[in-house]
Amino acid sequence: MIVLALAVLAAALITSTFFTWRKARRSQLPIWDIASKRLAVNMAIPLAAGGFFVLGLLDHSGWNYIAPSCLVFYGLALVNASKYTLTDIRYLGLLEISLGCINMYYPHEGLYFWAAGFGILHIIYGLIMWWKYERS
Repeated sequence: MIVLALAVLAAALITSTFFTWRKARRSQLPIWDIASKRLAVNMAIPLAAGGFFVLGLLDHSGWNYIAPSCLVFYGLALVNASKYTLTDIRYLGLLEISLGCINMYYPHEGLYFWAAGFGILHIIYGLIMWWKYERS
């Protein structure tokens, strides 16, 4: 599971970086400016805290609460980063936090909540963003 999660994370980072770079190049804008640095820092703080929290859960056999913790901390990172990007990302973050909080009461269903949060919500969010901002 950990290898699969890391592979999905790597694929997401690579594809998002590629598409961001491609759009910046087409718009003749820099990919790494002060706004993107602020976005990265404000997203990294809750993600790093969540990563250490999840490592603590692993160390103390809190397996059932890893999925909800990942969803909550990722949602917090999105809400925190939304100050430096499209405000629409704030809603995705709030949905991720909500899903993680609900998952706390159904800890044995973590994989389904992960699929909903990191899969379905991102697909829907991506379609909405494409429809709103990219559609010609």
